Amino acid sequence: MSKRSLIAIATSLCLSFSFSANAQNYKIVFANYFGADHPNTMMMEKFKTEIESNSKGKFKVVIKSNNEAGGESQIMELVKQGKIEMAQVGGLIKEDEPMIAALEQPFIIDDWEHARKVFLSDGIEKFKGAYKEKSGARIGGIIVNGFREISSSFPVTSMQDLAKMKMRTPLNDVFVELFKSLGTTPIPLPAKELYTALETKKVDGQDNPYAMFDSMGWYEQNRYVLESRHIFSPTFILINDKWYNSIANEDKKIFDEALREAIDYNWEISEDGELDIIEILKDKGVTINIPSDEFKAQMKEAVKPVYNWFDKDVKGAKEFREYCEGLR
Repeated sequence: MSKRSLIAIATSLCLSFSFSANAQNYKIVFANYFGADHPNTMMMEKFKTEIESNSKGKFKVVIKSNNEAGGESQIMELVKQGKIEMAQVGGLIKEDEPMIAALEQPFIIDDWEHARKVFLSDGIEKFKGAYKEKSGARIGGIIVNGFREISSSFPVTSMQDLAKMKMRTPLNDVFVELFKSLGTTPIPLPAKELYTALETKKVDGQDNPYAMFDSMGWYEQNRYVLESRHIFSPTFILINDKWYNSIANEDKKIFDEALREAIDYNWEISEDGELDIIEILKDKGVTINIPSDEFKAQMKEAVKPVYNWFDKDVKGAKEFREYCEGLR
């Protein structure tokens, strides 16, 4: 064999070795605080399946649901610090970008169709503000927490009943202001402390979508639900921005596509599953009260001062209400 041929073979082997050595593999820790059978955890499973299959194993996803990696505030910080790659977080992200608080105003989302128009259209981008620049994490997409309902240890069918309630709220002054306006006594607590707070009667009730209420077992302590649908709460997919930018371009396409597929899946199963969860809760002995038109009107009237609070303290609040109104 000629010297030239030997050099060509050696060069080829070196290039092959170099390509193999430089091929990137990615480990993704994806955390949330939802139960194992919640649609948001099912979304994580869908993402894991899609990206691992489509990348032929280059991406490996480790799912940590149900507070395994910490509560909402902890996993948010872990993503920002780059200690984990992804997390699902609610309105708590307004700590870094206050404008995001505008997205959880009461009685501005009518139904599922309206929610899709609001949160899945390009118009939502400006209401994310400068979150990435301020936090070091990017919002990779918006999935469903859902329409929030009020659960309680006693029936709530009037404003007078609401006034009797010690209401657990998230660690979020938006909800404190809301439930003050409805006449309750707000008690902010992290979700991981809620079951014990209900069990010990520290609080009488809480507000969350049906899926969360069921998956976390809170129905064992609260046997009544008022279907108030007072807020539609989004959940945000956070991705550490430095890590995301380290992904090779061709791999980034695989990541983005898998995430889109999982987000679409989440919206589909969240909407389709809501009626099923209601029936499951009824079978478990939960009584669901639909507010009368008069009661619903009284709640909407009572929260009007909250809009003034939003407009004073939250940039873009009025603009977001107008945005939602324009999509009705």
